[in-house]
Amino acid sequence: MKKIVTLLSAALVLLASAPAFAQASIGAGYLSSVNVNKSGKTSEALNGFYAGVGFTVPVTAGINFTPGVYYGYITKSNASSIGTIASATGRLQEHYVNIPLHFSYGIELSDGFSLFAYAGPSASLGLASTYTLSGNVAGIGGSSKTDNYKDGSNYNRFDVMLGAGVGLEFNDMIRFQVGYDWGMLNRYNSNNINVHRNQLTAGVAFLF
Repeated sequence: MKKIVTLLSAALVLLASAPAFAQASIGAGYLSSVNVNKSGKTSEALNGFYAGVGFTVPVTAGINFTPGVYYGYITKSNASSIGTIASATGRLQEHYVNIPLHFSYGIELSDGFSLFAYAGPSASLGLASTYTLSGNVAGIGGSSKTDNYKDGSNYNRFDVMLGAGVGLEFNDMIRFQVGYDWGMLNRYNSNNINVHRNQLTAGVAFLF
């Protein structure tokens, strides 16, 4: 809980302290996340969306500082059955808040049309992670929900990610971008499990 309060407080400070000359943006898009264990094997992707606000602060000669605050939601479902006798469905849902602290560099390709690349770290905090299992045996159904962040859990909320991406910007009004983030911290408090979360984003932002 302390990490949640700390990171959300940092997000509010970031929003409140954005320079008056910073260009603000509101963005949203597709989010896909996979867990990668130490042996290099990946889990099935969780898919969802992200949405939030960002700022572009000019630094020098085409270089900008581009922090932001974004909410992310990802989910996946699995189903199995034994003929018509029994069936089961499991659904994992996760909610995150991400604070990217990126730097970007752009070049103008033509009047009002720019290409840019960005890179930098992000702080990521899991707000909630639940697994819901629903089953039906001979017409009798039931369900249970597990909180993956409950007390005593080895599943870590906090992560630091390093990301990079590219995008296009039109007339200082709209921006399209694609990026990838690599999780730097182990998501489990265990010597036997070493799992990192990576994510792909693709979206659009409207500039003000």
